[in-house]
Amino acid sequence: MSDTKRLFSASNIAGYILGLLGISLIAVTQALTTLLPLLFAPIVCGVLGLLLYKLQASNTTMNTAPPNANTNPIPQK
Repeated sequence: MSDTKRLFSASNIAGYILGLLGISLIAVTQALTTLLPLLFAPIVCGVLGLLLYKLQASNTTMNTAPPNANTNPIPQK
């Protein structure tokens, strides 16, 4: 068997592909663990902002009652 046929055998090609997938997986996990702490502050601020927005929207719908006539009396002459 020649060296070229032995170089491109099915087991070698599968090994190369699995090796590249493993290296890619390690690189992606390392990048995620590096960037994950940087995502913490924007996520917290976004959640708190959304919570404040929802609370403000629900408070405005509760205050739709007409004003009391005695709160702003018209001065009499």
